Amino acid sequence: MNEKLLERKLREAVKHAGGLALKWVSPGVTGVPDRIIILPGGKVKLVEVKSTGKKQSDRQVIMAGMLDKLGLPVAVIDSQETLNEFLKEI
Repeated sequence: MNEKLLERKLREAVKHAGGLALKWVSPGVTGVPDRIIILPGGKVKLVEVKSTGKKQSDRQVIMAGMLDKLGLPVAVIDSQETLNEFLKEI
């Protein structure tokens, strides 16, 4: 599935759940996840969206490891199935 389509579906579902799916842009820092998901109750999730069959870059994997060590795991959404699994969690 196309990355843009998955990202749009994610944004719409998060909005429907009463949250925000903010684009993360961090000038000077590469590999940050695509979206910061902020949900009611102060829940925060980080998401990397990939087209089906595409893999994270080495820098994205390194950054995801750094964020995980800080207590913020990065969910990777690369198909309708992984999107559905993420949405069940939230």
